[in-house]
Amino acid sequence: MKRKLYNPMILVLLVFVPLIAFSGTEQKASESYYEQLKSLLTRKTLKVRPNASKRDVNLIETEKGAAGVLFGASMDDIVAIWGKPCGIDTNRSRNIWSLSVGACRFGFIENELVSVSIHSATLKKAHIGNGISFKSSYNDVKSAFGEPIEATDYSLKFVTKNGYIIRFHFVADTSSIGKRKLITIKISHPDSGE
Repeated sequence: MKRKLYNPMILVLLVFVPLIAFSGTEQKASESYYEQLKSLLTRKTLKVRPNASKRDVNLIETEKGAAGVLFGASMDDIVAIWGKPCGIDTNRSRNIWSLSVGACRFGFIENELVSVSIHSATLKKAHIGNGISFKSSYNDVKSAFGEPIEATDYSLKFVTKNGYIIRFHFVADTSSIGKRKLITIKISHPDSGE
């Protein structure tokens, strides 16, 4: 039996060309875990301007969503409108991930939006269809929503007939003694576990 000799040129190409191709490239040191996490966030705090959305970012729809997104939206949907978050938080006991964008918070379970907390520092013109806005008083909110299921001097909590929870948080109004100023409106989907 005769052995067939391979062309030495083919052998050279098969062995040395890959070596030459990789000889000039350096392996980049992998980015640290801290650097990877930092790349997910932005330094913007309260002054956040949303990108265009199909929905009005100032409209709070108690059983649909708020800040331009609907319940069930993904984290990618939030980032597409609001940009990178300035904070990320996880709650292991309730399996909720929260993205903070400006002074607003978006809560997720299994990458589906289940709660939105709107703050007056980020969305000054936010309002609910029934006329409640950050200019509304404590009594205005009570009149618009009826009897709360929970109430303190600085918070009111209501539940809709479909199980959505709406919370209003007030602070003392420094410009008017004895008055309270609405600063946060939070709506939660029934699946949020609240």
